[in-house]
Amino acid sequence: MRRAFTLIELLIVVAIIGILAAIAVPNFLNARVRAKIAKVDSDQNALSKALEMYLLDNNSYPGDHDLDEYTGSQRGLFRLTSPIAYVASLPVDPFVEKTLASTLGFGNSNAYAANGRPDYEMGSGADNGSGQKVQAYSLMSYGPDMVDDNSSHDPFPFGTDMDRYSPTNGIRSSGNIFKFGGNYTAGCIILDWGRDFLGSKCGG
Repeated sequence: MRRAFTLIELLIVVAIIGILAAIAVPNFLNARVRAKIAKVDSDQNALSKALEMYLLDNNSYPGDHDLDEYTGSQRGLFRLTSPIAYVASLPVDPFVEKTLASTLGFGNSNAYAANGRPDYEMGSGADNGSGQKVQAYSLMSYGPDMVDDNSSHDPFPFGTDMDRYSPTNGIRSSGNIFKFGGNYTAGCIILDWGRDFLGSKCGG
């Protein structure tokens, strides 16, 4: 006599597999995000060390590094690769979607402009105008929401609205991942959607 599974037994097995998948898939996706965050931290630390070595040799940090002006002046981090290689090559931000680089006029990210690359952005006070020139920098990753939540890096460290990512708000919460260096407290940085201020020029 052959024995077969009943319909109820099969449904129970399918339900158990569905429950296990519902638990495992989000954990897997969150693990990928955490791995990318760890990469950002490692990359920003490496770039920070390279920037400090550059400062020792040149008495200044390089200028801004934006993601949409690779034929212009906004290419400061490239100065870390040539003529002296403080880093072998520039690491890329794992939270920038390079596949959208040809989409002109995309509102949320300069990385989507023509010839854009998925580099980390850098705001530098070293190339600010008279009275706001400060040896300070801010390295920025777009963070898990993959959106530029920063108002502008150009005036850093003056009047820059920097919305920071915090995993306490959820692993995929909004905000950018920043690393500051140099004399950044000499300016006034608006943090976390206007709730906090950092710097001697913020008053109060």
